Amino acid sequence: MEPERDSSLVEILDRLLNKGAVLNADLIITVAGIPLIGLNLRAALASMETMLEYGVMEDWDRNSREQYARQEIKLKLLPGEEILLKTFGYLWQDEGVISNWVPGIWNITSQRIFLWLRSPGKILFEASLENLQVIRLQALTVEKWALELNFFEGSAQGSARISLSDMGEFEEALLRAGIVVAGARIDPIKPNQMATRARGSIRDSFALDRSIH
Repeated sequence: MEPERDSSLVEILDRLLNKGAVLNADLIITVAGIPLIGLNLRAALASMETMLEYGVMEDWDRNSREQYARQEIKLKLLPGEEILLKTFGYLWQDEGVISNWVPGIWNITSQRIFLWLRSPGKILFEASLENLQVIRLQALTVEKWALELNFFEGSAQGSARISLSDMGEFEEALLRAGIVVAGARIDPIKPNQMATRARGSIRDSFALDRSIH
C-alpha cells in the first residue's frame, strides 16, 4: 500500500510523542522448514506523558515520586528563608520538537518557589513569590492537575506550567505563603470519559439534524 504522503522526521516524532504507537510482531525462525524459535512482540512507544495518561508505567511514576520524596535535599536558602513544602512534581518544557514534563522536587518557601533537579543538582525553575499569579488549568494527564505560574521580575515577565499529583497540599502551602490560587478546580478527563463525551456530542448533533429535517 502506497503512503498517502511523505512524513518528515519532525511529524513522525510529534506523532510518537503525542499519540504514541503500538507494535505487534510475530516472528518465527525456521531451519529446513522446521520452526525452531518463535518471537511474540507487543510494545508501546510514546512519551511518558502519554504513557501515564493511559495508565501505562504507573508503578514507575509512583516509585519515582516516592524516591524523590525520600531524598534529602541540601540547598542554600536565602537569609530568613523557610521551606514550607517539598513535593514531587513536573515542569512543562517546550523546546522545539521536544515537549515533555520534566520531573523534580518543587519547593515552596517563604520567599520563592523553585524546582530542584537532584541530578545534576541544580534549580531548573525559580520565581519570587512577589508579583506571582497562580491559575488552575485543565490537566493533560489522568492523575495530575495543572497550574500556570505567571511571574514578573522588574520589567520582565514569564509563565510556566506545572503539574503535581497532590495539588491540595501544594495549594495549601501557597496559601500559607500568601498566594491564592485563581480559577475553579476541574477534574482531569480520562480517555474513556472523552470518548463518552464525543459519542454524546455525535448523538446530540444527529438528533438536532433530524429535528430540523
